[in-house]
Amino acid sequence: MAKYKSIIGRFEPTTFPQHLLSDVPAKIDTGASISSIHAVDVREEKRNNKTVLRFTLLGSHASYDYCRDIEIEKYSKKTIENSFGHSEKRYMVTLKVKVANKVFNAKFTLADRSKKAFPILLGREMLSRRFIVDTSINNVNRKYLEARMPRVLKEDLDED
Repeated sequence: MAKYKSIIGRFEPTTFPQHLLSDVPAKIDTGASISSIHAVDVREEKRNNKTVLRFTLLGSHASYDYCRDIEIEKYSKKTIENSFGHSEKRYMVTLKVKVANKVFNAKFTLADRSKKAFPILLGREMLSRRFIVDTSINNVNRKYLEARMPRVLKEDLDED
């Protein structure tokens, strides 16, 4: 763990170096404990007598042009409860991520975030001991997002 915390804003570009995905817009949510990322076609499959999790990371999200098909052997299931008390089971995976000037492994639940402006939500577990959040800073190109998802961006800014 780095000695100094980095200051990040309410929105940050995020990179997944192992999957060649860079500058993915992410929303910082200090109210969420766990981070989540947009994934589609999530399924368990048998491979060489092992069960693996296959999914398309960032697949068909309107705010980002690229996606990657991923296969992971180590994963778990987690029950996630939103602020309205609704709970659902999700798959949880660990991905190498770069936020600001830090590269580290972080846990993400896989979720359908296609109706959200931001395909990634970064929660407290990932932020803790690494970052200080300054909500007056915005490091994501909002004009780009507004052009692609104008109605959804306003809704996503209000509540997640």
